[in-house]
Amino acid sequence: MIERCLQEEARLREFLKGAQVFRQGDVARAVFYVVDGEVQLCRFGRRGERIIVHRARAGEYFAEASLESKRYHCDAIVMKPARLLEVPAARFRYVLRSDPDFAQRWSALLSRQLQIVRARAERMSLVGAAERVRHYLATAGSGPRLEVELRGSIKDLAAELGLTHETLYRTLARMQKSGEIEREGSRLRRRRASV
Repeated sequence: MIERCLQEEARLREFLKGAQVFRQGDVARAVFYVVDGEVQLCRFGRRGERIIVHRARAGEYFAEASLESKRYHCDAIVMKPARLLEVPAARFRYVLRSDPDFAQRWSALLSRQLQIVRARAERMSLVGAAERVRHYLATAGSGPRLEVELRGSIKDLAAELGLTHETLYRTLARMQKSGEIEREGSRLRRRRASV
């Protein structure tokens, strides 16, 4: 749930799939909280390919990286119909300065996000789809079998791992056949407990 101290000036906005919340280069006026739906933050490569920088889902903030910038650094595209709370950047900065408890919670949230981003960067440097899957389970999984509850489709996971969905499907099938992993609905885990 969004912090109460931010709700006073937050405005609820609704978006259909495919809508743009903002574009790279737009004036950075707000930070957003996803009530429901999904928003992708992305940039575009030289050949026009979409590069996903972040996926914001229900219960997550986005555009916080532009809080101290004049302009947004990427596009925000709605992937699933979304309701967003738009918090003016000025209000957000004021609460950060005036509410030490919120500032501490915000710092902890950003620390967790930084850990996730660093793990993703490390994963992207690995050669081979199976190595990326193993790393994903090791960094995102929980329990002795490194279980992950997928929050989207296999195509979504492929994009997060920097793989085509065909490559990921084949890799998961090989890993299942060898007994290394198990898939059960939206759950993915190692077959044997990690050491």
